[in-house]
Amino acid sequence: MNRTIVGVIWDMGGILHPTPFELLAEIEAAHGLAPGSLPRGPFAPGGDPEYDAVRRGELEEPEYYRRFGARLRAAGLAADLRSIIDWTGRDRPEVVAAMRRLGRRYRQAILTNDASHWLGPGWHATWWLRDAFAAIVDSAEVGVRKPAPAIYRRCAEALGLPPEACLFIDDLPVNVAGASAVGMEGFWFDIADPRGSIRRLLDRLDPPAGPGPWADGEGGTVPGRIAAEAIEEGGRER
Repeated sequence: MNRTIVGVIWDMGGILHPTPFELLAEIEAAHGLAPGSLPRGPFAPGGDPEYDAVRRGELEEPEYYRRFGARLRAAGLAADLRSIIDWTGRDRPEVVAAMRRLGRRYRQAILTNDASHWLGPGWHATWWLRDAFAAIVDSAEVGVRKPAPAIYRRCAEALGLPPEACLFIDDLPVNVAGASAVGMEGFWFDIADPRGSIRRLLDRLDPPAGPGPWADGEGGTVPGRIAAEAIEEGGRER
């Protein structure tokens, strides 16, 4: 369904920042653990039934990470993930560039459940991308978590928009469904294919001006070219 979108609302973890699972190979090397010794969560070859339960809304994400931490300790990693992952400079460049690009056309907000958990209280006061967003709603500060309807409505209100004028981006289907339930357009971000997800998002929100096919004249498509430019642009900026 195409509608007039005025506001774009982003989740953070898994979208702007890689998931902790994507950093486990680096952590193994730093702590002298054998490659592949730490469980890979949803990136494991056989999948992760508990993470699937998070996707469906049957298990709260904080509880999942509590259990996952126990699995990491059993595999030989004694430290808490929060204490050993430095998120500085780890933003996905294609996502950074898309946020900058879309910020020129839309009012943008961040709606996060767990940024304070990973980045620390008050993280957004000095956040380097703060200027790209008209509003930031953090569940740790407002006391309501996605997918509760109230937090989506609160974010839309912070943008000065009705929910129907907003598109919401999240990597958990249960949170996307929560946004759709209050009237927003939901967009699922596939953490297994970040670049493809950005291509789909830009295809929806930043189409080229004028009529004609999406061919870029160079054997590719316009969304693909935009995403490639976003990756290059994001890398330069960060």
